[in-house]
Amino acid sequence: MSKVILIRGKAGTGKSTLSKALGKKLNVMILHKDDIYDTVAAFINNHGDRNKICFDLLHKILISSLNSRVDIIIDFGYNNLDDVEKVKTWVEQHDGEWKSIMCTCDDKVWAERLNQRKSNPLPNQLLTDVEDLKKHYSNVRTGILEEELVLDTSLDINHLVNQAVNYIIKK
Repeated sequence: MSKVILIRGKAGTGKSTLSKALGKKLNVMILHKDDIYDTVAAFINNHGDRNKICFDLLHKILISSLNSRVDIIIDFGYNNLDDVEKVKTWVEQHDGEWKSIMCTCDDKVWAERLNQRKSNPLPNQLLTDVEDLKKHYSNVRTGILEEELVLDTSLDINHLVNQAVNYIIKK
């Protein structure tokens, strides 16, 4: 049975940093939504179309991973609980084991991280202001899934990775 490990959270909350460290520790492939989005941005101007391509590719890669019985870490924002619940259900219906980790941090750390992006934002970093992001997320049904691990990414990365590993290997 494959494990599908979702690292999710709002933009700038440390998803990619955590997923890279976790992937290295577990020797598991990571699929970063931002890598797909940034690559597609050179060819497609519309944000909605870029996101659709990202999610369509995610679906195809998840099918391959589940069929091959390979574990995978997916670093995708997935802030809308409706979307997360759909993917979780789909993975479990396809004999995958689902683990979800929500990345959070306090507003001060979040603002500092976003401020660092302002000077040279990547195509996927459309919003780099905390207040703009709060407004953006106010229209989304957010929250924590049952049995989801919540990590404050302002803490030491080694501590976070150890917490994540313990959560992932726990049945």
